[in-house]
Amino acid sequence: MMNRRSGSGCAALLMLALVLAHPAAGFAQYASPNDVTIPKYLIELNYETSENATMWAAYETIVFRNGGGVNRSEEVRITVPENAEIMQVTKEGHATDAASAGVAYEREGEVIGWNMTLKPGGMAMYSVRYVVPLGGAGTPGEPDEFVKKLIDPAIMNYPIASLILKVNTDTDIEFTDGSGNTLKPDSAIPEDDGGVRYTWDQVTFGVLHVILPQPSQSQPIDRWIAYAVIALLLISALLYPVLHVKNNKLRGKDGALSCSGCSVCDKGGDGAEEEPNAGGDWEEMDEIVIEITQSKEDLIRKKKAILAVLSKLDEDHDAGEVSDDDYRRLTLNYKDKAIEIVKQLDKME
Repeated sequence: MMNRRSGSGCAALLMLALVLAHPAAGFAQYASPNDVTIPKYLIELNYETSENATMWAAYETIVFRNGGGVNRSEEVRITVPENAEIMQVTKEGHATDAASAGVAYEREGEVIGWNMTLKPGGMAMYSVRYVVPLGGAGTPGEPDEFVKKLIDPAIMNYPIASLILKVNTDTDIEFTDGSGNTLKPDSAIPEDDGGVRYTWDQVTFGVLHVILPQPSQSQPIDRWIAYAVIALLLISALLYPVLHVKNNKLRGKDGALSCSGCSVCDKGGDGAEEEPNAGGDWEEMDEIVIEITQSKEDLIRKKKAILAVLSKLDEDHDAGEVSDDDYRRLTLNYKDKAIEIVKQLDKME
């Protein structure tokens, strides 16, 4: 029984594979017709490493489009690494200042799913946040690796028109498919923050392996990793993304993102009347870029998250669950981060 929680070109090949595939355990076999596609799939990967911990912090944004002439109401399913800790699943608005709405989802192993309704020509955008601990999980000397299953006919079968992968390191990264074949992106653009944005204009591979050749020097996973995960969960859950869409053709007079017959652009959401031809077609979208702002409010939230971790450390140390050495090391680490945030806040005064 699953736990319920609250909280972005190869169609013929996919359909053929679907006929031959077996159902995934725990979920009924899923067949997606060609009228539901993913025009944009964005994955942001932050490779976080320190003296004690190494992990991937992932933020996926998926755009679904109903190109058919009838309403679509179905369960969306994607996969995440089995050891991933899900932070939240949200439905994103199309305006730059629109708030995210939590989505109830189910998880079974690597598969998570939620309900989605799309009107003819409509689009919807969802985000999934999670962290994947790496420290001590692999063989010593082996590279750190992130594996993303994009297509599995027994689980999800949406044709993906474009995949964007943003990684927060400019270290040489290797990409392979499930068979070990090298995958070369169509573009690799350095970002101002030191990361790189990779793009595949057509996704003809089912699995993407993101490999950092330089292995981490992480120690075996122990109680300390819980505090790093807690910090990431708190900070990421408290910070909301701001969507920046560079194609001005898609912006309406009020600054919102609009699209023809989009089920999410209606005044009342899923159940409101449609306003066709209210704006440009989302197929013209050049890219979706997710950024986390560092406003004063964001820094205050981040400081509160770190203080919560320090409080938890104090409790565990008093209970004898954390050694004196680990307590001093971890406390110093998070206090240093809190001090840096306080300095940034002082500059904003």
